Amino acid sequence: MWVQLQMRISRLLCIFFCCWICGQPLLRAQADPAETLLNIRRKVARSISRLPNYLCTETVERRTLAPDLLGFAHNPRRCDQVIAVAAKSPGKLVSIDRLRLDVAISSGMEMYSWVGEGHFDDRSLSEIVKQGATSTGAFSSFLAAIFASDSAEFTFKGKSQAEGRDILEYTFVVPLARSGYMVSNQNANHLTGYTGVFTADAKTLDLLRLEIHTDPLPPDLQVCQSSTIMDYTQVRISAADVLLPSAVDVRMLGTNGNESHNHTVFSGCHQFMGESKLIFDDQSTVETPASAAAKAKSIVLPPGLGVELALTQPIDPTTAAAGDLIYGRLTHPIKDADSGLIIPKGTKVNGRIFELLSYFNYVRDLELSLKWESIEVDGVTHPLRLAVKFAIPGSSKLPLLHGHWPDIRTMSAPEQQDVGLFYFPHVLKDYKIPVGFESDWTTLAPSGK
Repeated sequence: MWVQLQMRISRLLCIFFCCWICGQPLLRAQADPAETLLNIRRKVARSISRLPNYLCTETVERRTLAPDLLGFAHNPRRCDQVIAVAAKSPGKLVSIDRLRLDVAISSGMEMYSWVGEGHFDDRSLSEIVKQGATSTGAFSSFLAAIFASDSAEFTFKGKSQAEGRDILEYTFVVPLARSGYMVSNQNANHLTGYTGVFTADAKTLDLLRLEIHTDPLPPDLQVCQSSTIMDYTQVRISAADVLLPSAVDVRMLGTNGNESHNHTVFSGCHQFMGESKLIFDDQSTVETPASAAAKAKSIVLPPGLGVELALTQPIDPTTAAAGDLIYGRLTHPIKDADSGLIIPKGTKVNGRIFELLSYFNYVRDLELSLKWESIEVDGVTHPLRLAVKFAIPGSSKLPLLHGHWPDIRTMSAPEQQDVGLFYFPHVLKDYKIPVGFESDWTTLAPSGK
């Protein structure tokens, strides 16, 4: 009996000792926020250091909101008052559009292209998208600046519970003198200091959320405030768990009271190796005999030929995005009298959406920009450059207004002659640009000529 009691006591002591040993990290975390912060920073830094070269697709929904003009007109345009008005009264939805891009991460640098393009160069994201608010840095730039350097000053805010787990919260400040955060518009670029807060899982010390707010911004940026919230998750890539963003929300409040809200989600993240099909413009390419033969057989259409085509797929403004591929077919043959070349009716044409913007006022208007990039003849894809001439209103299946088809305004994009812009007025809420929508174009000289 006594032996059994001793054995039970020994087991209990052993269990207690093991629990005490296992519980020490958590007890230290509770007792010493500074040590816990150091461990969180080390874990984030390790994740950044072992990031492989990888590729993700990002989809960005961009919303623009405008203030109540009557109420806003009675307030001075000082930023503190603009911020106060925006906090009290959410703006009215003015427009929605989407972007779909590929982002490649290599050596800690972010490079962008339209989705599926498989081609990266040194253009910035704003040079690719050209219009509207964009943001970068969610993959490693902010993490490196805040957690892997001495730029930030941290303060432990406290511990709470969310979704059944303990959450640690810290605030931080990055002063202008140690900041690399750049805010830009078409006319100005300025570094800014910033403040923020981050949360981490108290048990695993995984970073969960990072929130950043800029310091007051210079007037020439025409932005009073920019705020970014990044949610992070552990993703297994190349036999290692790495920290990647799952969603990013960016809010920019202009001096005119307009707000830009960008919500970004990421999908299909995977490592790319040396044999990947990704092409970087600073790398030379070797022409193979097969590619030389294909080049010799390529069709080069002279400028000025008429091209009539129709969509072979609908375009849904509620899901489609700039960057998405689109397809069409010739509704009439392309004929070149000088060379005798004839490309038959029905030939497939490939293109890409450059913008799909819904405007909301008393009615809904729709703006579509697209670019045709290639044509497939006898199983071979050839480059194609077209400038838009006009749309055929009846093919858009819009409702008649006062017995007439609505006027679909058509023009070439000011900065890119080979991007056609179509403006659909007074469309219904569930309107989709239909299969068969027809437009007339004219060929342009090949790029670079």
